[in-house]
Amino acid sequence: MKTPYLVLIWALFFQPLATWASDGAVFRQELQTALRSDLERLYLASNTERAQNTKPKDFYKPYLLSGLINLHAQTQERVLVDWAKADLLWITRCSVDAQGKVIPYFGGSFRFLASFCDAYLYLKARNVLTPAEAAEIAAQITANADARLNRADFGAQNRGLILGAELLFCAHAVPDAPQIQRWRQMGEALVSDSLNGWSVEDASIYEPFWFNYLLTLEELRGELPERMKKITARYYFDHTKALLLPNGLLPDWGDGDWTHSWMWQVANLVLAGSHYRDGTYLTAARQLYDANHAYYKELPAEAVGALGIALRWLDPAIPFSPLKQDKSAEVVDDLISKKITFRGAAGTYALFNYRDVGPYGRFTRDYQRAQLDAHEEKPHHGHADENSFALLMQEGTVLLADGGYRAKRGQGWRADVFHNRIVARTGFPPEGDIFNYLSADTTYHEVQTEKIHFGNFGSLDYARTRLTDDERGYTGDRITLFAPESGLTIVVDSLLIERAGSKVFSNTWHPDHILKKGENWVLSHPERIAIRQESWPNPHTRDLLIQFIGNRDKVTQTREIDRRFNPSQTFFQYLKNYFFKDQRLTFVTVLRPIKAGSFDPKVLEEVKLLTDAHDDGRTLGLQFKLGGEPVTVGLKLDQTIGLTNLRGRPMFDVATGTVAYGELRTDADFAYVRERKDGSREFGFQYATALTYAGASFFKQPVWEAMYQGLENFAVADRRDKMPRWHEIIPTAAQK
Repeated sequence: MKTPYLVLIWALFFQPLATWASDGAVFRQELQTALRSDLERLYLASNTERAQNTKPKDFYKPYLLSGLINLHAQTQERVLVDWAKADLLWITRCSVDAQGKVIPYFGGSFRFLASFCDAYLYLKARNVLTPAEAAEIAAQITANADARLNRADFGAQNRGLILGAELLFCAHAVPDAPQIQRWRQMGEALVSDSLNGWSVEDASIYEPFWFNYLLTLEELRGELPERMKKITARYYFDHTKALLLPNGLLPDWGDGDWTHSWMWQVANLVLAGSHYRDGTYLTAARQLYDANHAYYKELPAEAVGALGIALRWLDPAIPFSPLKQDKSAEVVDDLISKKITFRGAAGTYALFNYRDVGPYGRFTRDYQRAQLDAHEEKPHHGHADENSFALLMQEGTVLLADGGYRAKRGQGWRADVFHNRIVARTGFPPEGDIFNYLSADTTYHEVQTEKIHFGNFGSLDYARTRLTDDERGYTGDRITLFAPESGLTIVVDSLLIERAGSKVFSNTWHPDHILKKGENWVLSHPERIAIRQESWPNPHTRDLLIQFIGNRDKVTQTREIDRRFNPSQTFFQYLKNYFFKDQRLTFVTVLRPIKAGSFDPKVLEEVKLLTDAHDDGRTLGLQFKLGGEPVTVGLKLDQTIGLTNLRGRPMFDVATGTVAYGELRTDADFAYVRERKDGSREFGFQYATALTYAGASFFKQPVWEAMYQGLENFAVADRRDKMPRWHEIIPTAAQK
C-alpha cells in the first residue's frame, strides 16, 4: 500500500489541532495506517500455528477477516486478500477431523460468524477462491449454522440477537444449504425482539456490539437507511455520545470493563456521523479512538475487526464538529437509560446510574429468568447498581469506579454491596463485621426506580431519584447536590420505612485504596483501575475525601475486600434496628476531590447540618462554602409537607408548606442561596411558591384567585401556584 506519509505527518504536526481533528480524510488515513500495521503484526504472529494447521490460540482471531476485507476495499492492496484467504482456509481446514468430518470451528462461541461470512463472500465475489476452496468454506459455514439450531436464547439482548443475526448471515452466504429455510426462519424469530424494541441489557460491554450487529444485519438486508430513521436507533448513538468522558474514554457499568468494547462504539458513532451528517458523532468517535489507541498502542484483533467496519462506514466528506459537553445532564431519558452525568470544571465527571429492570421487554425478561442460571444479575447483565455512583473523576484521575465484570459465577461483583449505594437487608445480625452479613446475600432482588427531579441551578446541579424496595419494605430517595466549579458532591439518602421490622441499612462506598482515615472520613486514591487481567494506570492528580456527617447512632467501618479482580477497600456506615412503619432515616455523604497531597483536616468542618427541633428526617438543611462564599441549602425530604388543603385543589398550601433552614425560608423541595462577595445573592429552587432569605423576599408567585377548585368554605386563603424550577442572581440593590 502506498501511504501518503508526508501528507499525514504535515497534517498531524504542522496544522492546528482543530484543523486536522475535523478532517475526516485524515481520520480515514489514520485508521487505514493503524489497521495496516496491526493486521500485518497479528497475521504474522500466527505463522507457526497456521503452518501447523492448529486451531488459533487467539479467541478473537476471526475478527481479522473483517479488518482485512474492509481495508482492502479502500486500498486494493493485493496482500490483504491473500492474507484473508489464508486465514479463511486455515480456520476451515483446522476444523476437519482425521476422518474428514467438518467440525464447527466456532462451536458455542458467537460474535464471529458474521466476519467469517463477510470475508467468504468478499473473496468469492473477486474470484480469489477456487470452486473447491469455496466449497470447503461453505461446508464450514453450514456446519456452524446447523450446530446453532438447538438453542434459542432469544430476546432483546446481545446473545439472542447475535445468534439470530449469524444464522441470517450464514443463509446469505450459503443460500443452497440443506437447512436454509430453518436458518432463515429461526434467524428472523431471534432478531425480532431487537429489531422492534429496546435492549433489556444495562451493561457497558454488551450494548455496543448488540447495536453493531443490529446495524450490520440491517446493512446486509439493504434496510439500514430505514433503521437509521427509527428512534430506537438514534437513541443508542446519542446514549454513547452523552456518556463520553473528558479523557475520551467511556465509563463502565453493569457487566462492564473500563476499556472493553470501545471499538464497536467507534464504528457505531462513525455510522451516525456519516449518515446523519452530524460531525459531533465523528468527534466523539475520534476522541474514543485516540484515547483507547493511546492506551493499547497496538490494536487487538477485536478492535481491528470493528475498526474495519468503521472504515467502511466513514464518510470523509462530513466535517467534524466540536463536541461540547460541559454541563450536567440526563443521559437521553429517564425511562430506558436512567443515568445522569454530572460535569464540571477541571474535567470533573460523575456517572450516576439508577437503571432498574424496567417496565418493558417483559417477554425477554421472563424467558431469561426461566432459562438463565444467573441469580446475581438483572435480566439481563445488569447489576444491582440502582441509585449508585458508577464513576467519579477529576483532572483525569478516577476517584470512584464501578464494580467491574465478575470473577466467576456466584462470587462476582454484581451484588448491591459492591456498588456505591445504599445496601439494605432484613434481619438483625450479631455484633461484629457487618459486611459479612451484607455480602452473604449476592442474589439480585428486584427494585423499582424513577427520577423525581433533575436540574441545573447555576452554582449547584440537583438530582433526586427514588428506589422502591417492596421486598425489604422501604423507599429510598438519593439526593445529589453537585457543585460544577469544584466537584464538591453532597449525597443525601432519605429512607422511609414502608413495612416495620428488623432491618440493616449500609451507606456503602468503594474508594479502593485508602491513604488516610479518621472518625467518619477517609482520604483515598485508586492506584490503578483493574480490567480483568489488565490494569489502567490511574494518574494521581487528585485524592478523594469521603466524609459522613450527621453520624448519631450510626457505625462507620472500613473493610478489605476483593473487587474488580484486585484487593480493594470499602468504607461504609450502617444502622441496624427494629424500625417502625413511616420512620425516616438519613445518611449524608460528602465527596470532595482534593489536589493530591493537599488535604487539610480543616475541610472536615466545612459542611454542616441545619436540623429543626424535631430532627425527624422530614427536612434537612445544609451549610457549606463554594469559593469561600456561604451557601445554605434546604431539602424537603418529606414531599407531603404542605399538602394540607384536603377538601379542594390545589392541595398544596404555601403557609403550611414553608420550612425554615436558618435564614432560608421556602416551601421548595430543594432550594439554595449563595451569598456572593460582591453582595449579590444567587438562588435556585425546585418546586416552590415562595422563597425568602434573611427576611428579604427573593421569589413569590402572584396570587391566582381562579385556580381554586372546590367548595368555597374550604378554600385556601393564599392561592398561589407552584413554579417547577428557578435560578436567579439578585444584585445587592434589588434585595428587599
